[in-house]
Amino acid sequence: MGSMAVAEILEWRRLARQRTPIHLILFVTDHCNARCGTCFYWRSLNQGNALGPEQVERIARSFGELVWLDISGGEPFLRKDIASVCHCFARQNRVRFINIPTNAIQTEVIARLASEILAGDYSFKLNIAVSLDGVGERHDRIRGVPGNYRRALATLAELRRLRGGQPRLSLSVVTTLMRDNADDVRRLLDLARHEWDVDYHSINVLRGNPMDAGLQPPTAAQFAEIARLQLQHLRHYYRGRFGLLSGWMAVAGRALLNRYYLRELEGRPKDIACNAGRASCVIDANGDVYFCELLDKIGNLKDYEWDFARLWYDRPAPELRRRVEGGCHCTHECFHTKNLILTPWRLL
Repeated sequence: MGSMAVAEILEWRRLARQRTPIHLILFVTDHCNARCGTCFYWRSLNQGNALGPEQVERIARSFGELVWLDISGGEPFLRKDIASVCHCFARQNRVRFINIPTNAIQTEVIARLASEILAGDYSFKLNIAVSLDGVGERHDRIRGVPGNYRRALATLAELRRLRGGQPRLSLSVVTTLMRDNADDVRRLLDLARHEWDVDYHSINVLRGNPMDAGLQPPTAAQFAEIARLQLQHLRHYYRGRFGLLSGWMAVAGRALLNRYYLRELEGRPKDIACNAGRASCVIDANGDVYFCELLDKIGNLKDYEWDFARLWYDRPAPELRRRVEGGCHCTHECFHTKNLILTPWRLL
C-alpha cells in the first residue's frame, strides 16, 4: 500500500507540469437552499447563474487530465444533471477523484443522484462530504435551516447504505471550526467515527467574510486542541484507507498542515508559494475564473468562448501568478491539501 501511494503522488506531480491545472473547483450552480452563516460567497448566491451542459463540455475539452474535481455551489445536488457533469469530466479528462460537499437537506434526491453518478463504466472515486457544524439545533442555527441536522443524519444513513454496494463511494463529514462551536466539534469528531461510520472527517477553519459577521475564526488554543483530537481519529481513518505505512505518512502530513494553520491563527503566518494558479483553479457558476476564491478573478470564460487555456495564460493571469508564487498565506483547506501533496517542503 505504501509504494502504491508514493507512485500515485509521483504521477500527480508529473501531471502538475501540464499547461492546465489538475485540480478544479467547479461551481455548477449558485442556487442554494440554505442560509449558512459561515458562507464567504453568500453575496453571489441565488443570482440565477449555472453552467449549462454545453459550457461544461467546452470547459472539460479545454483541460488536460484532472486528478481532483471538487463540484461546488450553491448546493451541488440542486443540479438534476450533476451525474452528466461528472461523467463529462470522466470521459474528457480521466478525472481520478470527485468530491461533492452537500448541506444534506434533500436526502432522497442526494441518494438518487449519487447512484446516478456512480452508474456507468467509470473508474473515478466519488466522495460525498456532508456538512455538519454543530450538534442538533446549533447546526440548524448556523445553517439557517430548521431540521437540517436531522436531515443530514438521514442523508448519512442513506449514503452508508449506498456505500455498502459501491466500492468507489466514500463518505465524509466536513466541519467549519470557529470560536463559537469548538465544544460541538469535539462531539462531532466522536460521532463521525463511532456512530456515523464515515471514511474521513475534515476540519476547515472559518475563512473569508462570512454572512454572519459575528462569527470569528477559532482561537489558536481552540484550534490546537481540535487538531490534536482530529489526529487521534485520523490514525484510524487513514490506516483503514491506506494501510500502516501510507497511513502513518498521511497522519504526519496532516500534522504538518495543522502546524502551518496554527501559525496563521497565532498571528505569525508563513508566506508560501502556493500551487493555486498552477495546479489548482476555481471556475464560478457565472464563468468567472480564479486562482483561489480568496483572490481577485482573472477573467470570465464568456470573453474567451469558454476556452479555459486561453484565459489561463492571458493577462492579468501571469502577473497574479507571480504574486502568488512570491508568497501568500491562508487557511484554505482545499488548496493546502494539494500543497501538502505536491510541494510539502514549502509548508515546513
